[in-house]
Amino acid sequence: MIERKSFRQQIIDLEEGEHITISVDVIGYTTIRTYASDLGFAYNRKYSTTRNRANRTYTITRIQ
Repeated sequence: MIERKSFRQQIIDLEEGEHITISVDVIGYTTIRTYASDLGFAYNRKYSTTRNRANRTYTITRIQ
């Protein structure tokens, strides 16, 4: 059985330099940026978010 991690858990599990890409259709754009910001504050980490308008995706990268 394949275990599916929540969006929140995927962000928490990122190591420095790793990234995940998620479709805006799956999770709203405001939620994506808010999660990265709030989890960074809670876990004393830094995340960067970039968007690809053509693909309608956001990429979250852990930078610290």
